[in-house]
Amino acid sequence: MKKKRLLIAGALVTSMLLGVPHVSAQQDTAGLLKNKKGYVILPQAGDIALGFNAVPVMDLVFQTLSRNFNGTTGNLVGYTSNTNYQITGKYFLDAKTAIRARFGINTLSSSETNRVQDAEAWHKATLGTADDRNAASLIRVEDHRKYSSSSILLNVGIEKRRGHARLQGVYGAELGIGNSNEKETITYGNQFSDKHDVEYTTNFTSFATALQTPTPNGRVTRTLDRRITGGFSVGLRAFVGVEYFFCPKISIAAEYGWGYAIRTQRRELLTREVYNNGENGPAVLIEDVDNRPSRNSNGFSVDNNNGIIGSQTLGGGSGAITLLFHF
Repeated sequence: MKKKRLLIAGALVTSMLLGVPHVSAQQDTAGLLKNKKGYVILPQAGDIALGFNAVPVMDLVFQTLSRNFNGTTGNLVGYTSNTNYQITGKYFLDAKTAIRARFGINTLSSSETNRVQDAEAWHKATLGTADDRNAASLIRVEDHRKYSSSSILLNVGIEKRRGHARLQGVYGAELGIGNSNEKETITYGNQFSDKHDVEYTTNFTSFATALQTPTPNGRVTRTLDRRITGGFSVGLRAFVGVEYFFCPKISIAAEYGWGYAIRTQRRELLTREVYNNGENGPAVLIEDVDNRPSRNSNGFSVDNNNGIIGSQTLGGGSGAITLLFHF
């Protein structure tokens, strides 16, 4: 009898323990919007969302359709282009409130080399025979260019939403900061000289070999190093928009904003190689030049404004059409 009682009590306890998660799960999703298969459509507390700007994809689709129908091309959507290089993330504190962040860390580096004729070897060969000149014309040196740039953008804010169906209204505010810099370094195989002409120099803009010969009287320069330490920006932005969940936990959102921003743009510093044939005769110099003054700007702007305050400072033209996935 005691064994039967123990078995019954154990079965009741086991069924209660096993049943708790099931009851809790039913309570968690009770009253929530679901599709026909029973999947919850809208985000819940603890969900994480990841998204990206959908405009480039839409442009690709519409450009393809446009070419098929009338042969024209171009950005047909073009809502904004500056958020292409950002990732959007959200963490839902509850079904109506989320902490959101947009960030982009973009870097670029390149290296280019062009082989040009050795000017010094040619100068020496001009004092010799025709065979010396023929041999010198085959000697090459290298012009080399290195370029690097980087930009960092971070926006953090709070998002609220209204609505119970698939179409949700969103609004909120975010704080954004950003910084950028750029550097270019060039080394030439043929250096400027007061002994011989430099006739072969690479123009790295067109990547062609130029005949750069110092003039008998005058000044010739070429850049060896260019540094733009970039600009720092900070801004506060308010936004409103709509989000439509066309599948469970998958949505497309459109938003627009207005905000205040401050931007500091720093100097461009140049190091140049100079051939100067002045009153004291020819001379080769290395000079540093502060080519651009510092500039500060601030003001209010809407998204996608072409001015320096809005779209560039807030990292934005933050208005965008975004595809979001919730987990």
